[in-house]
Amino acid sequence: MSALPARADVAVVGGGVMGTSIAFHLARRGADVVLLERGAVCSGPTRHSTAIIRLHYSQPLLVRLAAYGLRAYLAFADEVGADAGFRRTGMVFAVPEAEGELLAANVELGRREGANTRVLAAEEARELEPRLDMTGLSSCFEPDAGYCDPYAVAAGYAAAAERRGAAITPGIVVERVREDGVDTRAGRVEAGAVVVAAGPWSPALLAPLGYALPVTAAPAEVGRYRLPASFGPPPPAVAIFAGEQFYLRPAEPGFVEVGSLAPEHTQSPVDPDRPVEGARDETLARYARALSARLPTAAGGHWRGAWTGIYDVTPDWEPVLGTVPGRDRVVAAAGFSGHGFKLAPAVGVAVAELVLDGAATTFDVDPLAPDRFERGALIGARYGYSVLG
Repeated sequence: MSALPARADVAVVGGGVMGTSIAFHLARRGADVVLLERGAVCSGPTRHSTAIIRLHYSQPLLVRLAAYGLRAYLAFADEVGADAGFRRTGMVFAVPEAEGELLAANVELGRREGANTRVLAAEEARELEPRLDMTGLSSCFEPDAGYCDPYAVAAGYAAAAERRGAAITPGIVVERVREDGVDTRAGRVEAGAVVVAAGPWSPALLAPLGYALPVTAAPAEVGRYRLPASFGPPPPAVAIFAGEQFYLRPAEPGFVEVGSLAPEHTQSPVDPDRPVEGARDETLARYARALSARLPTAAGGHWRGAWTGIYDVTPDWEPVLGTVPGRDRVVAAAGFSGHGFKLAPAVGVAVAELVLDGAATTFDVDPLAPDRFERGALIGARYGYSVLG
């Protein structure tokens, strides 16, 4: 890692997957970059990510961003020089039968954007995963979905950025963001542009510039469940928007990771400076009931660890990506509401274009502009049936 420089073309605040992707994409275009991280690379919310990669959205822009992310993670070794740890599992999405038309509409939208996805007839769902109880549900399947190793990705991006001349500086606490740089506890860094990609810490960093980023730091509890020895081969990743509203994805052999799809995360905000350890007993009990109900052969397993990550949630659960109002050289990349990992490669491209070219051209990210909240231009619900982080 590098010493803190006195100046740079671009200062990136935040060393998770978002900040490291942005630093990499800037550096590979020749920009002089410093990345400032208060802890270690991947020491914030990224380290708790289940890192699921899928394209199921109801917003065309997010499908495009996620599709770019999938391609980038598949080509990570060639483009970045590291192993992203991608494992293809496929993913089933299921909703109550009454909301099957909404699911089918999202599938059709995804197909128009190039996603490999299809609605499953009841018999197809049974054949795909006979152990999954789909009673009362309509479903679709995305065979190319999977997950990555979040640390490998963030560390890979950081190392690749450093090889291209970026200064990666862990252990640097940013005290104030300015239009012409940042003030840190270790000194000031002058910069031609500043990118704030600090997840739930972003609102406090942007507030001195007169911009109130409407983000709630919401807890996201995940349990690591050891399946019974008799369970058999791993299931695909699954998201069920009914009943307990939960998701699971396979981990190493014999384990799944389980989290919530219910949108109540924001009702119990947390302090990102006081991270929650583990997960509540009642949450794990609820997840166990959901597993037993929908994957009956999983009953009889047990929990082997749990953690609580942090989502930086906006009022419309959509990212904030663009120039801060009235501050032409400050870019916000935050508020990803649990979706950041899969979108990070595309965000890196978009931010590099915003900073170096003055506009993002690969993707039209104008709908995600930071001023949309004051304009009343919220994007609205993604699915119609729930949310999926």
